[in-house]
Amino acid sequence: MPRGLPYNVKQCLEKSRDSALLSVETYNKPAIKFRSGGYIVLMSIAWTSLFHAIFFKRKIKPFYRVKGSKNFEKKEGDYCYWELKTCVKEYFGSDTANPIRKNLEFFIPLRNKIEHKSLPEIDPDLFAEYQALLLNYDKILEKEFGLNYCIRESLSFPLQLFPSSKNLSENQIKP
Repeated sequence: MPRGLPYNVKQCLEKSRDSALLSVETYNKPAIKFRSGGYIVLMSIAWTSLFHAIFFKRKIKPFYRVKGSKNFEKKEGDYCYWELKTCVKEYFGSDTANPIRKNLEFFIPLRNKIEHKSLPEIDPDLFAEYQALLLNYDKILEKEFGLNYCIRESLSFPLQLFPSSKNLSENQIKP
């Protein structure tokens, strides 16, 4: 990780990037049945930590305040950080039509169901939304911290047995 950023920003960025890379690794493992759930939960952590890094960089403390006080809430001795929904609201403000915001808001209820209730039936046709979540992540990472922090160079296209495009099936060897 390049130098120059405050320690708390670096910590959040490291957690964020590791979570994003783990989400892709989990999703791309062929025998994992919890791949969509794991991907969504880990990408939620990646996004939340990315937002925390951004807020710290901007000298904004992403903690909840005690109602009616200037003090920050604590639980078990640690500050209560904003969760993803609050981070999205704070980052995008009144821009409710932003496509990156919309993509994140699509995943927040899914993540909540996965973590707190049960694993819902997740449509396999959501691949485009999964891909957008990752591409948007790297786009914001680059916008806020520069190209050196992006994860795109660490990722490759997974090999698949299921043809996903016309071009792929046209280039297959036919029996």
